[in-house]
Amino acid sequence: MGVNNLIKSPTSNEASYGMIELNQDGTILKMNTVAKRLLISEESDSNNLFHRIKNNEIKTKLHECFMGKSNEFIVVIDTQPHFFLFHRTFKNEKLDKIHIFLFNLNQLQSFHDHNNWNNHLLSSVGEMAAGIAHEVRNPLTAVKGFLQLMEQNYTQEYSQIAQSELDRAIQTLNDLMSVSKPEFFQEEHSTFNLCSEIEAILLLFQNQLYHIHLIKKFEHEGSMITGRKGQIKKALFNLIKNAIEAMPDGGTLIIEQYEDASEIHLRITDSGVGIPKDKLRLLGTPFFSLKQDGKGMGLAQVFNAIQSNNGKIRVTSEAGQGTTFYLSFTKILRHTNSYTGGHSMINTVNTKVELAQFLQDNLDFYTKEWIQYLQRNKSYLTTLMKEHNLLEEYEMEGNPIIKVVAGNILELKTELIMDHARDRGSKSAKSDFPIHLSLELFQSARGIIWNAIKEFYSESNNSLSMEEFFALERYINDIIDLYIDSHTSYYVSYKDELLKSHRETFDELSVPIIPIAEGVCILPVVGTVDTYRAKKIREKTLFRVKELKAEQLIIDLSGVPYIDTSVVNHLFKIVKGIKILGCSTILTGINPDTAETMIELGIEIDNEVKTRSDLQQALQDIRPFISRK
Repeated sequence: MGVNNLIKSPTSNEASYGMIELNQDGTILKMNTVAKRLLISEESDSNNLFHRIKNNEIKTKLHECFMGKSNEFIVVIDTQPHFFLFHRTFKNEKLDKIHIFLFNLNQLQSFHDHNNWNNHLLSSVGEMAAGIAHEVRNPLTAVKGFLQLMEQNYTQEYSQIAQSELDRAIQTLNDLMSVSKPEFFQEEHSTFNLCSEIEAILLLFQNQLYHIHLIKKFEHEGSMITGRKGQIKKALFNLIKNAIEAMPDGGTLIIEQYEDASEIHLRITDSGVGIPKDKLRLLGTPFFSLKQDGKGMGLAQVFNAIQSNNGKIRVTSEAGQGTTFYLSFTKILRHTNSYTGGHSMINTVNTKVELAQFLQDNLDFYTKEWIQYLQRNKSYLTTLMKEHNLLEEYEMEGNPIIKVVAGNILELKTELIMDHARDRGSKSAKSDFPIHLSLELFQSARGIIWNAIKEFYSESNNSLSMEEFFALERYINDIIDLYIDSHTSYYVSYKDELLKSHRETFDELSVPIIPIAEGVCILPVVGTVDTYRAKKIREKTLFRVKELKAEQLIIDLSGVPYIDTSVVNHLFKIVKGIKILGCSTILTGINPDTAETMIELGIEIDNEVKTRSDLQQALQDIRPFISRK
């Protein structure tokens, strides 16, 4: 099937996908109607994509694409899942343009029936809905029955049973909420030994393991991971429990741990009953279970816990042969050397977690080092910072870039970074702190941060491989770039809003329609008139003529030095518009250049429009009209 067939509706020639073409700085070059309808807010006049997007989730994910973290993602828009494809075009080995394509997955399904994507989705939703209905309806039906019995003959036993059934229904709903809304409770991140936790979990299953052959293969027993320890332990507990229960007559349980340059891998394999292929896709769906009395919440929580801790999970299985779960976690470096010298305020820092703590603990020290650098090399910046009361603020609160990096080393909190950048960017814009000098401050802070990281590794005698160093460099600079991009975006956005507000005020003042008598008004146009201003004059004039119920309007152009062709067209649209409203027009002050432009355009003055050489003549003409009033 050709691409054109894929992206066009079978009943329409209109493309069913969205497309945006951008410059490398995010300026919109082209955009089709689908993309505009789905993404773009009309509240901003800016031509920068990040100023126009109305969905914050999409804005955050596109930031990650610009930073090279991904090239595609899926977001739900108006209840429909949409697939975003981010594509860079290079010219002479330099980035030329960026294209963003948006595809509605539900629409694509009609062209890919062999994938059966939508049928699977509907089937999953249907089975989950049936599970919810079953698990909640049963206890509520029991409660209803016992309440009816209690109406006839109150018994304490009935009340207790009804209470326990209600508790069961509430627990079912709480289990569902723990999967769909895990943010209700967020455990703090910590660093822990994965193999040690698995050993502790296996001790809990000693009695069940007597009839099972357990094989452990731990290649790197000292491997450390970072995450919410309680959530991950509960997930591992559920996986091991399910594996044991899948082998009621005995079998083999294999738990393997190994790692590569960037990730720690865990493989849990059982030789149990396995899972049919048509059911494999439903694993992790709430209320789907192959157990006779299962609710399906255990695996749903497993998938949620692993993915919410930046891990990966996948499963393979074959009916009658067994099941294997594959888990992957980001690798955390673990060093054994201790800190032996250097600044007295520094404690030993041996892991990525401790690196974040190191930067937080030494925030004041490196902020002072940064300010001293500016005073030595960029004194004009410190002078300006004093004028804006920033120097004292930074001395008290610390350098914002260092704080952001320290707070995001363990986990990139995009929204928090953007919120912090918005506050700082808006504040700088309000105080008129020049944006190019803000960028100088940020770049100088970047240098100080890398000095700190260098000192951390050199003083503690720790080392990084080439691959590990570049991974760390890319991650730290991504954090800083996200903050700088967001700061700049919000700074410019605030200035744009301010400019828009000033222009609206100017527009109001630049269209002074003055009533001089009942039904008679004057519009004196003064200064240069461009296309934008001509359009605003037209809009305001039509509104005011209607509001004032004017019957005659004098438009005085004597204060306009020059009017180009497009502006003349706008002015004569004003004449036609107010004629429709029942108001006649007198034009005064037309200079020879304007008259020549009118001749070139072929504009003719009809009987409804009068022209006079100046305002005084026009006023003389309307005196009889005023006298009749």
